[in-house]
Amino acid sequence: MGYKIPQLEPYIGKEELKNLKKVIDEKWITEGVFSKEFLEIIKEFTEAKHVVLANNGTLALFLGLLSLGIGKGDEVIVPDFTFNASASSVAFAGAKPVFVDIDEGNLNIDVEKIEDVITEKTKAIMPVHIYGQSADMDPIIKLAKRYNLRVIEDAAETYGVFYKGKHTGTIGDVGIISFFADKTITCGEGAVILTNDYELYDKLRYLRNQGRSDSGSFIHPQLGMNFRMTDLQCAVGVAQLKKFKEIEKKKIEGYRLYQLLLKELGGVSFIEEVDYSNFIPFRVPIRVKNCDELIQYLEDSGIQTRGFFYPLHRQPCFNYLGYEKNDFPVTNKIYSEGLCLPVFPGLKKEQIEYVCEKIKEFYNVEEKK
Repeated sequence: MGYKIPQLEPYIGKEELKNLKKVIDEKWITEGVFSKEFLEIIKEFTEAKHVVLANNGTLALFLGLLSLGIGKGDEVIVPDFTFNASASSVAFAGAKPVFVDIDEGNLNIDVEKIEDVITEKTKAIMPVHIYGQSADMDPIIKLAKRYNLRVIEDAAETYGVFYKGKHTGTIGDVGIISFFADKTITCGEGAVILTNDYELYDKLRYLRNQGRSDSGSFIHPQLGMNFRMTDLQCAVGVAQLKKFKEIEKKKIEGYRLYQLLLKELGGVSFIEEVDYSNFIPFRVPIRVKNCDELIQYLEDSGIQTRGFFYPLHRQPCFNYLGYEKNDFPVTNKIYSEGLCLPVFPGLKKEQIEYVCEKIKEFYNVEEKK
């Protein structure tokens, strides 16, 4: 159906077109000058010592796991509440994802439950910074050091988000940020892998580029694959990065307007905002009564919605792990109550007001039944 209000519209325009035209005019469309500038801006902003490009967030996670030596027989701890790619990347690396329930307030991994699932096969923890704010990294790093584990951060949704002054993705051994169409900064597809460890960086350089450090060489000292981006994507990315502050401001203003307009509504609650992280909303994740019915009502009103992530332990592709449906009660509860509203930078005040009016209208009708 045609939506009055879509879930997402990328914030792209003349700046991106100008950069794309330059790439096309200069006829160098593989990784080139814009790729270099893209990496330099991200490196300076995040203060990561080393940054490499990858095709997308899923493959960036896979590449990060490979650089850490994760493989057959290993276990990686992953929150049960995240996009499927967090766990599927572990499976494709040959390892076993082991799920942990989440904190009901902020929806990030429940750090107090991580130690319960550590075994002699555990090799890494993958905290996922969910919906625009950081997981609590200090206790995760402390646990990792105690048990000699690696930490790979899935910061796919959190460009611009800092944990106690450190950018997400730079705190563990490796971290990734995605630039898919719905992310704060987009290249359409694409990602970066961040690390402060030169040895890991060196491994990543070879793994991502067919086992060679120089694309012009036909000598391949190591095995690798093609995890490269294009200069076309990075041209878009450079334009996006240069208007990041504008994007951030608009997303936060939209989120605060939702909070203001819905604050008196008893059937709606927002996620907890933690004091150790800033918050750049990926969506507007709310918990609601009669979630399925509300989603249908909004869809019928021309508002495109998204539910929350389906619990990983219930995903058909992970049936082989042997989890029961009622495992992970917090994730199950959150999924049944969760609804994401749009908050893209181009969303107008009148559109947010319309969404909130329809939500209020729905609950008024429900109360009269």
